[in-house]
Amino acid sequence: MHNFSHIRHIFFDLDNTLWDFSANSHRILYEMYQAFDLQEMGIHAFDSFHDQYRMRNSHLWSEYKLGNKTREEVRLERFQHTLYDHGIDNRLMAMRLADYYIENTRRVKDLVPGAVELLEELSAKYPLHIITNGFEEVQDFKLVNTGLRKYFRSITTAESAGQLKPGKKIFEHAMRQAGAEASESLYIGDSPDADGHGSMNAGMSFIWFNYKKEQNTHRFNCAVTELKAIGAML
Repeated sequence: MHNFSHIRHIFFDLDNTLWDFSANSHRILYEMYQAFDLQEMGIHAFDSFHDQYRMRNSHLWSEYKLGNKTREEVRLERFQHTLYDHGIDNRLMAMRLADYYIENTRRVKDLVPGAVELLEELSAKYPLHIITNGFEEVQDFKLVNTGLRKYFRSITTAESAGQLKPGKKIFEHAMRQAGAEASESLYIGDSPDADGHGSMNAGMSFIWFNYKKEQNTHRFNCAVTELKAIGAML
């Protein structure tokens, strides 16, 4: 049994921990595929478009984390490269897709199952906080739009902290903002590297939300596959 009696502050990741990023992104990409008639442009299968976008987006985010790409470059190039992968060299169309994605993804409200119930339970006992790598204006809108903003005392983004997870600085910035010590802070997130290793390196306790049910090769002391399991631990 895990002992979290020392915890006074709880910090959450947002995307794929509370807000169902994978499902919401898939939904908007499918709407985009239809709205812009991409099949007629030569992208004959949505799955091909979706898979190439995910690959390009992942690579560009890695470059963004290294400081090799700006936010604006990531937003545009993930679509520009995806189109190019399908034989379409059209920067204007890529810009339209980029704008559509940002504007529409943030309005989708699907949450990870059990998110609201867990936040209701924990917010009655602890100050809750967010630490996210997502773009600031998008994440703020998501929290308000889904009704989650009311649960959190502070929101720390990579932009406000000047560093992306798993960097130590963003976690330290969040704890200072929250008035919390690392020894009394718990972080909950889905990414083994950005969330797990990052928070633990900053001295925080960590619960891995392993919704993909991956093998725990990271040897985290505490892992759950459903959010509802967390409430009983705290």
